[in-house]
Amino acid sequence: MDAIGDAALYPPTAEPADGPLSIPSFLRRCVSNPLTTLPRAVYETPVHVEEPVQGRIVAWIMAPDLVAQLLVEDSDATLKTEVEHRVFDPILGHGILTSDHAEWRWQRRALAPLFRPAGLEAYVPAMCMAAETQIARWRERTPYAPPPDIEQDMSATTFDVIVRTMLHGADPSECLAVMRAGKRYLDNTSWTVAYGLLHLPRWMPHPAMPANWHATRRLRAAVATIVARRRPSSEGAAAAGGDLLGRLLEARHPDTGEPMSAGLVVDNLATLLEAGHETTAKALSWALYLLARAPQWQDRVREEATAVLPRDGPPAAADVARLAVTERVLKEAMRLYPPAPIMARTPSRPITIGDATIPVGAQVVVPIFAIHRHRLLWRDPDRFDPDRFLPEHEKAMSRTRFMPFGAGPRICIGQGFAMLEAKVLLATLVRAMRFRWDGRHLPEPVSRVTLRPRGGMPLYVEPV
Repeated sequence: MDAIGDAALYPPTAEPADGPLSIPSFLRRCVSNPLTTLPRAVYETPVHVEEPVQGRIVAWIMAPDLVAQLLVEDSDATLKTEVEHRVFDPILGHGILTSDHAEWRWQRRALAPLFRPAGLEAYVPAMCMAAETQIARWRERTPYAPPPDIEQDMSATTFDVIVRTMLHGADPSECLAVMRAGKRYLDNTSWTVAYGLLHLPRWMPHPAMPANWHATRRLRAAVATIVARRRPSSEGAAAAGGDLLGRLLEARHPDTGEPMSAGLVVDNLATLLEAGHETTAKALSWALYLLARAPQWQDRVREEATAVLPRDGPPAAADVARLAVTERVLKEAMRLYPPAPIMARTPSRPITIGDATIPVGAQVVVPIFAIHRHRLLWRDPDRFDPDRFLPEHEKAMSRTRFMPFGAGPRICIGQGFAMLEAKVLLATLVRAMRFRWDGRHLPEPVSRVTLRPRGGMPLYVEPV
């Protein structure tokens, strides 16, 4: 395109570390933005092994074939890391995200039917209603008001989708408590990550500990109340409902036929609520920022949405499938700004990856953010160019070169829901509204489990 060399198509990134970090420097960087602790080598080499802090081995795996070996072929020889358990266990318990091996497998098998493509199509009207609700809020703003924070608006919109699809009829105050507590918890996760990577004891206090404790109590109490209201009573009253919570309560162990325990339902509902809205909200926030910086692409998305989406009523599944430009924009946004920027595993037995033998207890990191911008994998990797995902180009990509939802058996169970939701929301929002950059704010991508824009995402929003 004519603007391919425009500086606007080179959005902000995070500066890597140029050498070994001392413990104080590592702690400072990790608390501020864990992405800045990534060594420069992860953007330029296939594998990088080091002993960065406390003498523990860390292996960074970037080569797609080696990532596939780790996440697919050796998946049964790896576990979730201690750092991940520190971050997620308090708030998400032992559900599908945090469990391993047999405990994970049966939950995955039980939950998989909830996300079959044919069943997801029924949620498109709810997605459209959430988008129209947000459009109405923007239209009610006074003309000279400061630009809205798109990150907050997208969080509200995607949580609205979750409420409409997972928690039909839930108490709004409980839903609001879940959303606020989840955000507060994620705001402070970098302290937990830093202490975990430094192998400090779990009981050692850090500044975010009280806030995390209060957020955990509030979120889990709200989710437990929602589940208790819908769970079958001792007299056998059914937990009716075609939403995802109703279907979760009906899920059975594939081998024994037993339902999930009340605690496990709470764990999995909390997981679906948090993962189900937070990642999509961040993907949409970054996509709208990129479209504001590259208005020629915004025009193309708007033209497509105007031609494809019906004026009255929600689109059919066939309509959503025709949003090819919208899908390419979303994929390129998730390449530059993957909602979950880092994955990690620890071997349960020694494994060999390439020329490196990784011992038990080591940390094996798949830095998705760096892989998506790797000098050996992408031409001009920091440039925004949705045409990378034209069908003929995407067909040639290895599966683990682009993985915003992870890869292997533990790939995100909700990826189909997330892509459907993101396409419907982005096309609906851009068809109705125009998004403009303020000319000043350059949001640094910051890892708080998900990838957030530092300082929010202020964009001017105007009716088309």
